[in-house]
Amino acid sequence: MDFGRTISQVRQLRKRLKAATVSGAYTLTKYCLNCKNLWPSNDDKIYCDRLDRLDFSANLGCRYCIFVLNALIHFNLFDDRRWFALSGRKGRFYLKSLVGDVQLELYTPTGRPPAWYGVAQDANPLDAVLNGSPRTPEAYEFIRSCLRDCDANHPECKVAGQKLPTRLLDVQHEGAQQVILVETESLPVGHSTTYIALSYCWGGQQSLTLRSENLEDMKLGLMVDSLPQTLQDAIAVTRALGQQYLWVDALCIIQDSPSDWEVESSKMASVYRDAYLTIAAATASDVTHGFLSRDYWETNAWYKEPYHEEWINQEACSTILGARLINEVFGHDGDNRRVPVLPWNLRGWTLQEQFLSRRLLKYDAYELRWVCQNKSACQCRSDLSCRLLANDPLDSPTYKMKSAQLAHEHWRRIVDDYTARELTDARDKLPAISGLAHVFQQVIQSPYIAGMWENQLPLGLLWVTWENQVRYAPELYVAPTFCWASISSPVRALEESDFHNGWVSQTVVEDTCSIVDGENPLGRVKDGWIKLRGYIFKANLVDHRRQYSFRHRIFAKFHGETDFHRDTWLEEFQATNEHGDSERSVRRKRQPSVIPRQDNGSSTSVIKHGAVVYLFLVGFSTSSGQLDVYFLALGLSSDKPGMYERLGLVRHYYFTQSRRKMEEITSGLIAAADDHKVITIV
Repeated sequence: MDFGRTISQVRQLRKRLKAATVSGAYTLTKYCLNCKNLWPSNDDKIYCDRLDRLDFSANLGCRYCIFVLNALIHFNLFDDRRWFALSGRKGRFYLKSLVGDVQLELYTPTGRPPAWYGVAQDANPLDAVLNGSPRTPEAYEFIRSCLRDCDANHPECKVAGQKLPTRLLDVQHEGAQQVILVETESLPVGHSTTYIALSYCWGGQQSLTLRSENLEDMKLGLMVDSLPQTLQDAIAVTRALGQQYLWVDALCIIQDSPSDWEVESSKMASVYRDAYLTIAAATASDVTHGFLSRDYWETNAWYKEPYHEEWINQEACSTILGARLINEVFGHDGDNRRVPVLPWNLRGWTLQEQFLSRRLLKYDAYELRWVCQNKSACQCRSDLSCRLLANDPLDSPTYKMKSAQLAHEHWRRIVDDYTARELTDARDKLPAISGLAHVFQQVIQSPYIAGMWENQLPLGLLWVTWENQVRYAPELYVAPTFCWASISSPVRALEESDFHNGWVSQTVVEDTCSIVDGENPLGRVKDGWIKLRGYIFKANLVDHRRQYSFRHRIFAKFHGETDFHRDTWLEEFQATNEHGDSERSVRRKRQPSVIPRQDNGSSTSVIKHGAVVYLFLVGFSTSSGQLDVYFLALGLSSDKPGMYERLGLVRHYYFTQSRRKMEEITSGLIAAADDHKVITIV
């Protein structure tokens, strides 16, 4: 017999019985050392490391163990190999599987006496969520409860100095057959106006948009049943929440007026920031699909009826103890690969609409989700939902950023997400994020260069795309080549954490320029450049289509061959260098007007051995046993003699434990440079 363990258990029992007799707690006549009577104290977790121990206690009459085992059998979770942990958070009790993606929440149905002191009392909101659609009374009550809580308790979510959009839709009253387009400047002076904004996927050409020729007609009235289903649903929600005005881009921006489009798109920051609420139609891939008719029973294949058991509490009152199943993956973990990505999360424009909104109501695949500057919540009201949402970096409150460093970190994550999304028009790459750039600029306090921040150069130049995602360069000009916005592939912006113990820049920024194309100062650009002073090396591009995971490698005299992260597919051409001499160089391959069938770039990326490229030393980072050196790979400009265009990024690393050896390597590297001069990258 293990006497030490027995003494420890007795001490735990005495401590537990003493805690059970405090004022307000129910006196426990029997105490189970295996399940702790499903009452963890001081937020401690109870580990049920083997279910046969619960089975043993159940056979001895522990009603708590009996309940747990019955619930596990009900949900087909009984497995002797499965470990569980019981935890109590915010008055709720959770039994979480340590192997798998599920957990049980224990509760007493509303209107019944509590099964024991502190247990959650709930109406099992999953019934309300999953027995209907987003248009049920329970769904609207969830929305109203979130709004009431936010209005009463979240001052940071309130709008100070609201600016109304140029136009809004007056949705009239419930049952009205028409909506009316209004110019907000015509509203009475001092008139207090709130509005709801819609974030959705167009999915193609809309059948009805605001145009110069129908502007006056829309001011007279527009039949609701003539609108696409997503817009009809947005009108229905706006009316149900007691709001009069709705903003929809397709009907509030003149779509055939370039000047109106540029001016209004530059106001996106204030449109979504100042909205009373933003509705995200996340499940609709097309404006004709709608979002209120979704059947949750069909989409929630993981849902099972809750388990209920008759219960006698310690005041001898008859009640019910329930357990409901919560699936971590399909219910709440949008980053899991097994969860289908919603159309709204793939559209480029919706990212800034999400971040700019102070309060967002997302019509998700399985339920409604709420995100504001202070709180995240799901319609099922699981604490698990709140924790997952709160830990999502893309749910971080935009308007709570207080430091430039935090803003830069957040911006890099946004770039990663944004560049993986889709845009119908590649030229919208900068306009579709310009509202967000406006908000970040107020914190960062830096000139903005086509998606990059001047005060973070040259670190901002360190972005890469992955070899299997390399594509053509856009057919039309979008941004200078040193900017991530200049390519169509997803990119990853390197963060400070990638640089281990420190970053040592070898680059001096001499000058920057970004020439705006239109009315939006943070929107489209027609030209731009940076002038950098630093070390430049002449190198050669080597084609290795079979031997390496990288299609091309760089050969330089100071380190031999090294991997090369190309930005796009490449091609050779005859260029003119700064001395006026003709030189064989490499440039990005632009997308042709007609793309051949099964074109994977193989015909466009054959580079003859020895094609000249240039490496510009950006800087290096050191860590224990490793020195990382970063270069921009450059080619000569095809239309601006003497200037350079970015081709990709080169990272070369050396392994050594000696600090002195690292210093020798960096000194030798600098000494091997072909030149130290100012270059212009366009």
